[in-house]
Order: sequence, then structure tokens, then C-alpha cells
Amino acid sequence: MGSAAVQNVQLVVAAAMSRGIPPARLLGAIGLLPQQLIDADGRVPVESALRAWQVAAELSGDPGFGLSVMEHVHPGLVGSLGYAVHGSATLGDGLRRLARFFRVVNQLVSLALCEDGPRMRVRVEVDHDVPADELRHPMECLLSTLLVVSRRSTGSPLQPLAVAFRHTAPHDITAHRRIFGVAPSFGQPSTELVFPREVLALPHLAPDDTLVAVAERHLRRMLDEIPPAETFATRVRRVLLEELRLGEPTLARLAARMHMSERTLQRNLGREGASMQALLDEVRHQLSLRHLAESKESIAEISFLLGFAEVRAFHRAFKRWTGSTPAAYRQTRVTPASAP
Repeated sequence: MGSAAVQNVQLVVAAAMSRGIPPARLLGAIGLLPQQLIDADGRVPVESALRAWQVAAELSGDPGFGLSVMEHVHPGLVGSLGYAVHGSATLGDGLRRLARFFRVVNQLVSLALCEDGPRMRVRVEVDHDVPADELRHPMECLLSTLLVVSRRSTGSPLQPLAVAFRHTAPHDITAHRRIFGVAPSFGQPSTELVFPREVLALPHLAPDDTLVAVAERHLRRMLDEIPPAETFATRVRRVLLEELRLGEPTLARLAARMHMSERTLQRNLGREGASMQALLDEVRHQLSLRHLAESKESIAEISFLLGFAEVRAFHRAFKRWTGSTPAAYRQTRVTPASAP
């Protein structure tokens, strides 16, 4: 899926701590170490960032956890992006900068400003087919934060004309009404805030061209340095390589290693047209060729390293992959110079 700024998790950790949830407990549940959150420009897997929201909401027992997190948002938390937005001359300038650089925050999500006649929409777009209900808490936090930050930056009691979410409606929307000033619509095609178009011209209280210029330089460099999004299947392959050392990998063990349910693991792989068994087969195939060509380990030892319960199972699999036996393949890899 890609990566997200460490601030995504720092924000959730701070909100969870205010509810009495120890950071170590939350981080342990999502498979992150405290030292991974130290670097202000550091990044974590998007899956870990999303999992943090779900785990924190479960541990806190608060179905409205996402809305409460906005209390912990401040410009310094989101670093250069926060300063670039707050230092902009107008609300429109700030929102456009936020949209332009939002990939720094999360590779999975982008923001779009849609000027639609007398209205303006701040729309949230998600690149991958993540179920809407799994995104409830971060989406509710994002829209409420956008509104509160816009109010603070302009000193204006901004009132959205409408608020829409893709996820299903919660049982109680009292907090939503209080924060947004209107009852949001749920189960909608997109997640968005809708304002009168003229709010784009509202001046910010503390514009600072110099601060914005410095922040933008840093943001452009950060965008350039973000590695290409890694597929979920690639992450699973990497874990399978480690799991093979413990014998034949199982779905249950793989899901536990990746801090998700077996169902979620299979669904995420299915979105990419992959399966655990197909990836395991692929990893074993590649490793078998490497071991046979580059090592002096016996075929029985290679079979064990690949997690096969018995050598015969390895022979059958290798014949299926290559049409040859392991011994015959190894013989073809022996060069005249190295032959006895």
C-alpha cells in the first residue's frame, strides 16, 4: 500500500495515552517499536498506521475515537506541512498546499479541492480499495481536523454546508453535530466537506511568506525521497521468507506476524490478485533455484530450509516448477571450470 508519516501513529498514541492506554501496548499490537517513531521525518507502513486507529478505538472502548483525536492536533505535530498551511495568505492557499503535499502524510490518501459553482468541496480520495468502515476513525479525524484548523487559521466560525462520509452511520452522531454544526450524511460515494466557495478568500491570521517558502522546500524534498509504494503482496513475500525458517508457514502464523486477522490478510492479498499459497510457491521456487545453483547444501537440507515436511514433497514441487528434478537442475548449473 505504501507508507505514512510517523505523525499518523504519534497522533493516535497521544490520544490513546490521554485515555490511559500505554504506548507500548498500542505499538505492540500493531507491530511497531517505539524507536520507529523518533525520527520526525520517519515513515511507517500504511497498514500499521490504519491498524493503530482500530486498535486504539478498541482499547479505549470509544466508538467516536476518531473525532476526539483532533484535540491533539497542532501545527508542530505535522511539521513542515502544518507550518506551510498556517503561514499561507488565505484559506484557499492553505488548502491547496495541503492537497499538493498530502502524500507526505499518507501515500494511501490524497485531497482534492473541487470548485463547483457557488460551492467548494474538500474531497478525500483513497487509492486502494480499503473498506470504508475500516477507515472510519482516520476519516472522521481528518475532516474534523480540517474544519478546526481552518477555523483557527482564519479566526472565522466556518460552517460547512454539508459533510459526507463513505462509512456507515454510527449509532450516535451527537458529537458529529456538535463539531461540524450539521448532521453528516453517511454511506456516501465520497468523503468530503462542502463550503460556500467564497471561504477560499478568507485571510489567514498569521501569514508568513518566509516560513511557507522554507516549509515548501522541505516538503518537496520529502516527496522526492518517499520510496515507491510497496504492494501488500511484496510485504507478505518478505515475511514468508522469514517464516520459512520455522517450517512450513501457516495462514494463522502469517496473519499473527502481520498483526491482522486471517480474513483481512486474505482480503488484502485478494485485492492484488494474489494468495498466500501462490506467494509461498513463488518464494520457494526462487529460493530453490538459488540454493541449488549457489550452495553446496544437500537436497535434503534445501528441502528443510524451504519448509517442506519431507524431501519427496520438495521433489514434486520442483518438478512442477521446472520440469526437472533438483539433482538434474543442479547438474546443469555446474560449469566446466568447476566440474571435477
